Amino acid sequence: MNRTPARLTGLLSRWWLPLSLTTGLLGGLAYTLAGQVVYTSDAYVVVVAGGEATRASDYAAAYARVAALSGLLGGAPADLSGVSVAASPDAPLIRLTAAAPTAAEATGRADRLATALIAYAGAHSTDTHVRLAPFAGASSPSRPSAPVPLVNLAVGGCGAVLLGGLLRLAAPPANRRPVREPLPEPIGASA
Repeated sequence: MNRTPARLTGLLSRWWLPLSLTTGLLGGLAYTLAGQVVYTSDAYVVVVAGGEATRASDYAAAYARVAALSGLLGGAPADLSGVSVAASPDAPLIRLTAAAPTAAEATGRADRLATALIAYAGAHSTDTHVRLAPFAGASSPSRPSAPVPLVNLAVGGCGAVLLGGLLRLAAPPANRRPVREPLPEPIGASA
């Protein structure tokens, strides 16, 4: 009965790498299968400032910063969840990225947000002297952007190997017996 834990520890110390790798890959696969599918779509809007490139780039950055504020675009709060807005650093271009459970919903949401941003800028064009125009409408994604099976498998496998290696290093050495020092020889006369 006392040898069973020692055997198990010995087997685990020899097979920790394949066992942890298999466990991690199975965990990554389970996460991929259980994860919610997400599609993303991008719509692009350009800032027109009448030939002033610097001014147009500045307004693109400003509109990108305020575009995702709640209520600014007049859309429902559900439309703003899963939305990211970014301005190009070298062009007066704004990218609106929308994420949704279906490709059609992601495309529609990106297009609605681009239209709302253009309408908002149009309402204030007399004050700013710039206007927004559609550059590229959102295209329907052919594949989901998440979950990514290879990335999930790699992260699961690497994480489990790392954790298994750390546990292996922290565990007491298997199949090693404590070294006993020899007893000192008696000093004195032998009988």
